[in-house]
Amino acid sequence: MRIEGELVEAKFIKRLNRFVAVVEVDGVRELAHVPNTGRLKELLEEEAVVMVRKHDGADRKTRFGLILARKNGIWVSIDSANVPNRIMHEALIQGKFEKFCGYSEIRREVTVLNSRFDFGLFSEEKEYYIEVKGVTLVEDRQGFFPDAPTKRGTRHLEELAEIRQNGREAGVVFIVQREDADVVRPNDRTDKDFANALKAAAEAGVDLMAYVCKVDVEERRMDIVREIPVVL
Repeated sequence: MRIEGELVEAKFIKRLNRFVAVVEVDGVRELAHVPNTGRLKELLEEEAVVMVRKHDGADRKTRFGLILARKNGIWVSIDSANVPNRIMHEALIQGKFEKFCGYSEIRREVTVLNSRFDFGLFSEEKEYYIEVKGVTLVEDRQGFFPDAPTKRGTRHLEELAEIRQNGREAGVVFIVQREDADVVRPNDRTDKDFANALKAAAEAGVDLMAYVCKVDVEERRMDIVREIPVVL
């Protein structure tokens, strides 16, 4: 996936709320949109090196979007609102997943039961529903999701399990938005309900998959580089 737009290196100052942060660009403090509702405490530390995308247009409340943070010598994508789905969609279109190559149609934002799932794959004989989750929290090479409680995420898992029990295929794909993870685990310290729902979904036959991405600022790309296990 190509990283679009004009990128500028900056210094993180503080987060004002879930969606707005203060950054320092060329010695000037600016407001930047944060496209991630998670806590990101281990990434957005004071004076952390970050990368922001410059926005043009008078209709925007902020001139910049905060998209990358530097941690332990690597770049981490913090954009969980857009990046995981973009990477997944590109990979599906390009046929990078052998498991999903037997479907003739890919639909985005598919509503089933009471939830809207990121992707629906269809052929004449089968259906497969996918929910994509972006992982930014990594500790000791273990990725954890979520880094903030998510009732919506728990509901998705419960309904994916129901879909699976009704005879249709379903899966959760964790996109790790950094390169330094070897496994993904549910973060039961932060959201025990989600962790329990993930285990129940797996027991119901929902597939659990995780893929690590590398962010290359010089090449302006972020791409899946390998699959890793999901450990419950």
